[in-house]
Amino acid sequence: MKRKTPKGIWALRGVTIVIALAVLLVIGSIAYSAYEEVVTVRSELAGGSAQAPVTVTQQGSGEVLSVNLTIPNKGLYNLNVTVTCDYPSSNVVCQKASVSIAPGQEGSLKFKIAIVDLAAFSSSTNHRINGTVRAEMQPFVALSVSTDFGGFVSTGGA
Repeated sequence: MKRKTPKGIWALRGVTIVIALAVLLVIGSIAYSAYEEVVTVRSELAGGSAQAPVTVTQQGSGEVLSVNLTIPNKGLYNLNVTVTCDYPSSNVVCQKASVSIAPGQEGSLKFKIAIVDLAAFSSSTNHRINGTVRAEMQPFVALSVSTDFGGFVSTGGA
């Protein structure tokens, strides 16, 4: 004797298929947005804009490192980018920079690191300026990368 499958089971299978398709669409849109952002930011850092994104200028006995990026959001979700740094001495002053960009818009990220006394920085044993770059595609994905901004500073002294 054959058993009949209850109608409730067929309905649950349909709901399962709809949920699976919705999850695949969301994951696909997140992957697309992440790909577009990586390609765009990478080309911007490689010199895609008319001006250099990083400039280093002398100011008295110190030096100022300025990062000026224009970041277009070609993805489907809001993009938040934050840059911070930390140095265990008052000789290096970092400002936190943050920008929130809606889909299809551009945002400008301006970040500065000031080294008050370049000779003292060059003679110290710690040439690492710990930095963090955090990018978020709200509300789904966040990526945080730690880096050393000290490599951008000249070590020749003032």
